[in-house]
Amino acid sequence: SVPTEEKWPLLERLWRQMEHTAYARVTKRILRDVYGEAELSLAALQRIRGRLLNLRDPAVYRSVLDRAGIRCRLVDIWPDMKAFISGRQELYERDRLLISLPAFHAVRTWQNVWDLAQVVDRSVTSLDQYLEVCFEIIRRMKDRGAIGLKDQSAYSRTLAYDNPPRADAERLFNAMMADPRSALGWPEAKPLDDWLFHRLLEMARELDLPVQLHAGHMAGIRNEIAKTNAVLLTPVLELHREVRFDLFHGNWPYMGEYLYLGKNYPNVRLDLCWLHIIDPVYARNLLREGLGAVPHAKFHAFGGDYGDDILHAAAHLSIARDVIAAALADQVEEGWIEEDEALRIAADWLFNNPNEFFWLGFERFEP
Repeated sequence: SVPTEEKWPLLERLWRQMEHTAYARVTKRILRDVYGEAELSLAALQRIRGRLLNLRDPAVYRSVLDRAGIRCRLVDIWPDMKAFISGRQELYERDRLLISLPAFHAVRTWQNVWDLAQVVDRSVTSLDQYLEVCFEIIRRMKDRGAIGLKDQSAYSRTLAYDNPPRADAERLFNAMMADPRSALGWPEAKPLDDWLFHRLLEMARELDLPVQLHAGHMAGIRNEIAKTNAVLLTPVLELHREVRFDLFHGNWPYMGEYLYLGKNYPNVRLDLCWLHIIDPVYARNLLREGLGAVPHAKFHAFGGDYGDDILHAAAHLSIARDVIAAALADQVEEGWIEEDEALRIAADWLFNNPNEFFWLGFERFEP
């Protein structure tokens, strides 16, 4: 490995180009709040490398969550589904699992179907049998504590889900299953993908599981943003009125459409997961405008989106609190709300709303 001292000139040059972004502020908060360092420097890195927190120590792990005020985490960590269902894979005591949905509807090969069928020791030779497998997996995962479904398909496909006839989907499914060495391409597979997505939403309704959907900004570079606009989901929201939807990431950069969906669809909640470090000014404006346009009970104001990286999640939460406080302070100064109302709204945005929406079972927090 290359010594830190040799890497520092390149890191310093790149850091100076981006140190004022919200992503960089996460690093600054960790340096300041965890290690007592005022800035990122070679000397700071040399001082902390011998005292990095041991997050494998349960007491240390717990203390990070406690200091951040994190009582529960909704996690999408792609566990071994068979091990999770059987009880061989346990979650951390504060975690609640979200079931990753794309694996069930983005099937392109015989192997994709076979792998899912093996989770519940089934074989699949027809579309109906495949639906039975999907339902059984999701039902068993719910029985083991999963509290919702999460879909990130916007990274690889449009959120414009058509509602094709079963015959179109079944033709593609049968062709895929007839040749284990073939694979469906795109957009060839879209009718099957779309049809299965609708069936999975029906399962969510039957099992009373909320559905989180990625919308807006995507990680990485060079992806097509237009396909991620949550307004493309309008036909889905219209059709599946008894399914509870949690729309992610503030739909950045499409604020107006996002507020419209939250305002006009009773089954929609607006989730600012990741948003405070994508664009903190946008997040502040979204909350300011949203407070007057949308019932505040429909906002989930924070999500870490850092997987199991609790140091970054805690720093992100610190930034989110600043953004939320600024948005509410703006409204207090304008006379729209009183200070005591701002405190209650913050408690709802950060705790009570998601607690009630996901049926987490905690007592309401009253500031």
